[in-house]
Amino acid sequence: MSKVYFITNPNLVDQLFDAAEIKKLIEPKDFVALKIHFGERGNTAFLKPERTKPIVKKVKESGGRPFWTDANTLYEGSRGDTLAHLQDAFDHGYTFGKTGAQVLIADGLHGNNAEKIQVNYKNLKELSVAALVFEAQVLLAVTHFKGHELTGFGGTLKNIGMGLGSKAGKLDMHSDCDHCKARIACQKKKTLQACWVGASELVQEKIVEYTAGILERFKNKAAFINFITDVSPNCDCYDHNDPPIVPDLGILASFDPVAVDQASVDLINKSEGRIAGPDKFRTIFPDVNWEIQLNYAEQLGLGSRRHELIKL
Repeated sequence: MSKVYFITNPNLVDQLFDAAEIKKLIEPKDFVALKIHFGERGNTAFLKPERTKPIVKKVKESGGRPFWTDANTLYEGSRGDTLAHLQDAFDHGYTFGKTGAQVLIADGLHGNNAEKIQVNYKNLKELSVAALVFEAQVLLAVTHFKGHELTGFGGTLKNIGMGLGSKAGKLDMHSDCDHCKARIACQKKKTLQACWVGASELVQEKIVEYTAGILERFKNKAAFINFITDVSPNCDCYDHNDPPIVPDLGILASFDPVAVDQASVDLINKSEGRIAGPDKFRTIFPDVNWEIQLNYAEQLGLGSRRHELIKL
């Protein structure tokens, strides 16, 4: 079983970093991409820099050269192009002065700087990934775990798969062109405005395929940290957020992206909170089966839902 390390104090990610031995991934002068979601303007549930700053220090102590990164959004908002995205990150405290690392947006000024990856998955044969991330030697996903209306929850798999897709990639993941009557018109216009017609099951599978393709390029050079703090029912891409569904539970780390997401769900579902029921995410989104992403990720060899939780 995969090991998942867990610490209840959300301010001690440096101790978690050490216990999980993330240092062993990093060789001297490795560029380390810290994939994070900076939160839409108006959202207050996003990961706060004072809690993530110790990761930068640990990476530097390990000989790495860290930078915060994300890719631009498909929808219009405070992160729709690089200049707006950088301003958003700055306003939310992700500056060199406050965290010790610069912010680099991975898909260019307009979200079109992408590297095409040829794959042979069930739904996708080509991926369009934010190009800059592949210039790093190490990928460290720093994820705010929360609910999501389309995938049930947003964890490591979504942070990497959807988060590092270019705008064209995000459109691919959100759309179901084979069943869309407007497909031909959209193709003629070459629009990048998503129709949002993809069913939850399909979107989850496509996200996992993107995650698998990206992690193939970071074999044995990727680790995953989930913060179970301010667990809002919806994505940080909203310009607002509802109160947390559970109290802050802590942080998890693993080299297995499937196990760390499964462990996060388990801890949330076992805890007391303002949402009742044995499956809090199914209570919030009864029509969404979040297990699809984890089962499909297992099928693609990304990891295992079975895990050993090691509490520090």
